[in-house]
Amino acid sequence: MYRRRFFALALGVMVAGGCGGCGGAADPRVPLAGRLTVIAPAARGQGWDRAARALAAVLTGDGLARKVEVGNYPGSLGAAALGAFAAAHDPFTYAGRLLLTGMPMVAGAEIANTASVVESTTPLARLVGDWAALVVPENSRLRTFENLAAVLRRDPAGLTVGGRMEGGSDHVLYGMIGKCLGVDTRLLDYAGYSSGAEGVHALHDGRVAALLGSARSFVPEIAEGRLRPLVVSSAERIDGIDAPTLMELDVRLEYTDWCGVLGPRGMSSDDRDVAVALCDRVDASSRWRAICAANGWNRVYLSGDDFRQWLVTETRRTREVLDELGLLSTIGTSCWGSCVRQHYM
Repeated sequence: MYRRRFFALALGVMVAGGCGGCGGAADPRVPLAGRLTVIAPAARGQGWDRAARALAAVLTGDGLARKVEVGNYPGSLGAAALGAFAAAHDPFTYAGRLLLTGMPMVAGAEIANTASVVESTTPLARLVGDWAALVVPENSRLRTFENLAAVLRRDPAGLTVGGRMEGGSDHVLYGMIGKCLGVDTRLLDYAGYSSGAEGVHALHDGRVAALLGSARSFVPEIAEGRLRPLVVSSAERIDGIDAPTLMELDVRLEYTDWCGVLGPRGMSSDDRDVAVALCDRVDASSRWRAICAANGWNRVYLSGDDFRQWLVTETRRTREVLDELGLLSTIGTSCWGSCVRQHYM
């Protein structure tokens, strides 16, 4: 009974007229929120915290909420945020709470051998993604991605590739690339760093031979000639980065570091429909689209049952790669797929 009041407690009324700034006819399912809290699995200013704050700005700016607060729970691949969110069983506590999620949180739950993200929450929508790039210093002996692939096929541990935290999106992507190249992924040498900037320093210092990370974050140093991109993970080439896609090089893989929204576990179907409709309005918002363009985020919107089904598949694929990387010690896995045009967007 109480869980049916998820939005009634926090939102109170439904929009009967237009919503300021968002344009178009009002959706009667979309609540005018009194107060919402968006939980970000990152420290302020890091990771997807900016997306959480952008989401809050759109919800208030488009008249979809009167007040939105952002709570930060950094650490352990999103485990701190997921744990705090899932622990709020009291409906008067979790009313109006939304959790920002992404691939690191999915991986973190699998590595910790806890309930998966799908099992411990209610998936609502996938919002945006961030393409990755593999870069080397300008003077690197690795002139092309084919050079790097040849080294890995000859000796999977022959190169140290860096990226963000171990078990996170860059590490998983490196494992997927290794798998598609036919190498023993357990032998791949990966160095995880707490931030993209720390990884760039390690690259310039020679502690890693190549670096995976957000493609857009590398654009300034690429333009200055300090970094040279070898490949990007997008479906098409990226403006400002003169590098082929993995697909062009017959590595049948597309991959984006995605970001989505979750609701509390056990939401009623009515409450979930209201929350999904709220996400629909955010994705359709001109304000949101302008923010995405300014930040270089790719809109990869998917909501409701479609998002839930995709997340189930994404979790299985992630678990498989984590197991092949040797990061799962207690979970037995089997092969759920192969390198045949995998779509991670």
